Amino acid sequence: MEKYIITSDNVKIYYKIEGEGPALLLLHGNSQNSNIFKRLIKRLKGYYTCISIDTRGHGKSLFYGKKLSFNRLMQDVLEVVQAEDLKSINLLGFSDGANIAMLLASKYPTRINRLILNAGNSTYAGLYALVRFTVKFLNICAHMLRRPSPALQLLLEDSLQSMNELEKITAPTLVINGQFDVVKTSHAHDIARHIPNSQFFIIPWGSHLSFYFRPTNFSRIVRHFLEDT
Repeated sequence: MEKYIITSDNVKIYYKIEGEGPALLLLHGNSQNSNIFKRLIKRLKGYYTCISIDTRGHGKSLFYGKKLSFNRLMQDVLEVVQAEDLKSINLLGFSDGANIAMLLASKYPTRINRLILNAGNSTYAGLYALVRFTVKFLNICAHMLRRPSPALQLLLEDSLQSMNELEKITAPTLVINGQFDVVKTSHAHDIARHIPNSQFFIIPWGSHLSFYFRPTNFSRIVRHFLEDT
């Protein structure tokens, strides 16, 4: 089922609902859209009601402004949750989606049942040096061509002001990073260390996109965590 909401600041946000069971909301990464989860949702929709959102300025969610912020993206997600009248959700965020997810879980802890943070970075410094250089280079090129990208600019932003914000998260949390991710292993481990009741897992030989290239394996990890009592 495809749906839209109009946010409190009059932006159209697109999302899909597939499957049945407990609600599992999925948030994609920078410059992607909800279709990136197609393979994963195929393996999860028999167990969960999968809600995948195109974040503001991505996919079918329209945005004509000049700047994106993690706080506003988090608010968009909250408004989708409210529109669906969901009191509590399982939340899976990938990359920038994980950054949005950790912000939402820290500000509205009672809304989150279980939290999965895949390859999130709470600060720009949490990315490896070569990745940071590439992000800055792409942003410089975009400005030189007079085609600045709000999504690319977001990659330069910190999603949290302090790691201490993570201590407000009350949901059982699984922090996942690939062995060869663009996010520093030490940074991912630090995120897990600051979240009470969290687990940390490195996917052996995994990349930044392990959930996409190894959806069967990743879906097992998701189900095992969500169903663990």
